Amino acid sequence: MKIYLDSAIVLAKIESLLVGNRPAFHYSPLYRVIDVLCHDRHYGWAGIYLTAGRTNAQLLGAGGEPHPGQMARPETKSKILISLKLAGRELGVLDVESDRENAFGSKDRVLLENVAQLLARFLAGPGKYIARKARTAAMA
Repeated sequence: MKIYLDSAIVLAKIESLLVGNRPAFHYSPLYRVIDVLCHDRHYGWAGIYLTAGRTNAQLLGAGGEPHPGQMARPETKSKILISLKLAGRELGVLDVESDRENAFGSKDRVLLENVAQLLARFLAGPGKYIARKARTAAMA
């Protein structure tokens, strides 16, 4: 039987990951956030997207069961998208998926909304992760 960590514990874990880390060239704490969501809450797949313009989104990190070249798993039966917003500005989207029907309850939504707030502050905060990521994408 799978044991799910309590939402408060998961949120505290993610907050400590983001507060204690600044993004580096070769490492992104976003992958650790995704690992926590997939492992501690047993979500099958999670992705963090950066909004680039009105319609384009750049995948910053994804995890769960790997499916190279795919943005999501083909066996997804439930999906939840949470906006990453800061001061009314949309920065991106947190995409979490499960292979179970009706997998996301109200506790999951509240947890993921809180995670999205933490991610938005991290992405726009010290180190300006968004600006660096956009410059890197523009040079590619």
